[in-house]
Order: sequence, then structure tokens, then C-alpha cells
Amino acid sequence: MGLAVIDIAIGRPIEAGGRECWARRARCLVVLSFCIMLSCCGAARQAIEKEAGPAPDPITETATAATEPTPAATTTPTPEATGTPAPAAEPVNLNGALAECRNAFPDQIAQAVARASCVIKATELVRPLLPFPDLLDRENALRKALAEQVQARTMSLLERNIQIQKLHSQLLEEERSRLSTAPADGSKPPLAVTQWRQSNGDSCGRLGGDSGTCY
Repeated sequence: MGLAVIDIAIGRPIEAGGRECWARRARCLVVLSFCIMLSCCGAARQAIEKEAGPAPDPITETATAATEPTPAATTTPTPEATGTPAPAAEPVNLNGALAECRNAFPDQIAQAVARASCVIKATELVRPLLPFPDLLDRENALRKALAEQVQARTMSLLERNIQIQKLHSQLLEEERSRLSTAPADGSKPPLAVTQWRQSNGDSCGRLGGDSGTCY
């Protein structure tokens, strides 16, 4: 063909001198195609952004969070804050606790050990109220030892009662002696302390003594 080129648009050969015109047309076609592609991409991006919704503005979001009020902490007012006095604690009732031991373990011989353990646990309520708790500890130590002998039938129940009554009387005398040398305390003793002091009296050292205060 030599230097002749066929003009696609008009279907006739193009001479060598017309090749420059053909090259310009080709470049125009390339630029036009590129512009069409850009417009299509832009339209697709706008459609996607429209469907997803507007993105939150981080500056506005931070400012909104900073201005929102913080909820106040919920607190329960104390009796002191409301001016209402706290309810007073109920006094320890030693006799009531001992009555439960008698009802739970009515057999003073066959259940002597279990009954003594219940009594020792009940008297623990009065221990922190006593001016000299070690006196109660000595009484309970003897109570436990005597209960084992009664249940083993090596000691009579009457002898056990006599020994407990004698020791309790000695402990009360020792308590009075200690209190006489201690600073005077004019306050009234708690109910449980009075009940312990009045227990295991002389009548408990006899057969058929008062079981309500003999333990």
C-alpha cells in the first residue's frame, strides 16, 4: 500500500500528508472516552454515598458528647442525712436462747454433750458484754467436761449441777472483787449480763431445781 492510509470515516485512502489529521482525531477519541469514564465513575460514587447516608461530622459529634449532661449518681440517704435515728439493736435475751437448748435436747443425760454444746453457743452471745469474759470461759470449760461424764454415766446429774452451781458462785465473787478495784461504772448492765449472773443459784444444786435458770 505504500504510504497510503484508509480513512475509516469516509472509506477512502488517506495520503501520507493526511496522517497528522488522523492522529489528532485518534487523540480526541481517547480523551472523549476518558471523560465518559470519569463521568460514569462520579455518578456511581454519588449513588453509593446517597444510599449510605451522610457521614457523621467528628467535630460536631465530639461537641455534642461534651455538652450532654452527665447523669447524677443515685445514692441512698443514710439515717443521719435524713435526720431519722437508726433503729436500736434488740437486747440479747440469754434465757430465750437457753430455752431453745432445753427444747432441742430435753434428755439431760443421754443428750448431755449436745445440750452442753448448745448452751455454750448460746452463752457466746453474752460473752462480749461481760466485763471479764474469761470467767464465762472457765464456766463453759467445766460445763463441757461434766457433760461428757454425765453422758458416759460416770457422774450423776445431781453432782454435775452441784459443781456448776459452786463454780458459778465463785465466779460471781471473783467478778465483784475485780469490779471493786476497777473505775466505777454507773451504767446499767445489759439484760443478758444480769441473766447470766442470776443463773445457777443455790436451788440448782438440789434435785428438782429450777431448770429455767439451771444449765
